[in-house]
Amino acid sequence: MIERMLNMRFNDVAKGKFTFEVKDVKPELKDADIKAAMDSIIAKDMFLSKGGKLESIEQAQIVTKETTDVVL
Repeated sequence: MIERMLNMRFNDVAKGKFTFEVKDVKPELKDADIKAAMDSIIAKDMFLSKGGKLESIEQAQIVTKETTDVVL
């Protein structure tokens, strides 16, 4: 089984970090789509971290994990 997760990290107004993960992202997801989504998250104040409003984009990563079951 192969899992693809999108990790998005933002900076908040207190200069802290806020990260969240979206599981099962589609393989055809483009960098521009991710940036647009992150910009929208900031513009619409969708999340509030311990440090307040999200202020800027820090980074984004797509993490791919492959799991192989072992027959015992």
